[in-house]
Amino acid sequence: MNKLIRVICVSVTLGFANLAFAHGDHERDNFATVSMAEAKGIASQEVARLIKEGKLNKSWADMPLNAAIQRVDNQRHWVVTAKEQSGVLNQQLQVFLSAEGYFLSFEVVNR
Repeated sequence: MNKLIRVICVSVTLGFANLAFAHGDHERDNFATVSMAEAKGIASQEVARLIKEGKLNKSWADMPLNAAIQRVDNQRHWVVTAKEQSGVLNQQLQVFLSAEGYFLSFEVVNR
């Protein structure tokens, strides 16, 4: 009878131990991914801010934007791009946003 009580106690303890490690606080559940239209809108606001701060040339204002989700360092990011219209310098502006829509960085690439 004593062994039976020990087996039951150990079983109950192990059963509750699994519940102690289970939780619903996962980072992915707390954030929502923005849509492509929202990513383009956020990127255009950031481009306007960067132009105002003097970090980008005014020629990048009101350029048509393309957006795509890409994996960068094993994380999903929106990469919003704009290509130079004149084609003389053959440059491309890349604005990097998190999947949740937060501005991360930008880069002007010579193509």
